[in-house]
Amino acid sequence: MTTLRLTCPPCGQVFTASDEDTLIDMVVQHAQKLHDVNLHAQLSVDELRAQIRRENETYWNRIAHLIPTGHLKTVLDEKLCEREREIVDFVVHGFPNRAIAHRLGISERTVSTHLVNVYEKLGVHSRAELTAMVRASDRIIEAALRSDMKQEFGPFVISDDPDRR
Repeated sequence: MTTLRLTCPPCGQVFTASDEDTLIDMVVQHAQKLHDVNLHAQLSVDELRAQIRRENETYWNRIAHLIPTGHLKTVLDEKLCEREREIVDFVVHGFPNRAIAHRLGISERTVSTHLVNVYEKLGVHSRAELTAMVRASDRIIEAALRSDMKQEFGPFVISDDPDRR
């Protein structure tokens, strides 16, 4: 079974699915939920499929050997439940508790309780620390995956050429 991946351009979150339709649904829902963007209004399904193929052919397939299980596990996956991870996604994207509560159909107090639990589990004390931890985790994974790659793959380019800046 092939694993397909697609990276959200605004935030860098990586989505994984076994088929293009599922992956497109996941990304469209994410864009609507966390970025208030209607991807179907901006891109056709064919354009989204082309993006998936392009990203998988030029990047993800070339580093597949670095992800033997097909799934990267982060500290968030290990320590947090699904609802806590969902709330962390909103926090990292800059949503206040009231907006998170409204979007999830829960009370602000429930959001606060989840955040207290998240802070305790991850050893952080604020939204800023939580966001920094998530972003740092993303960068560590990115660096580990890209460590043995040549410069032509992926969105980041490493070059010894002093004229290339």
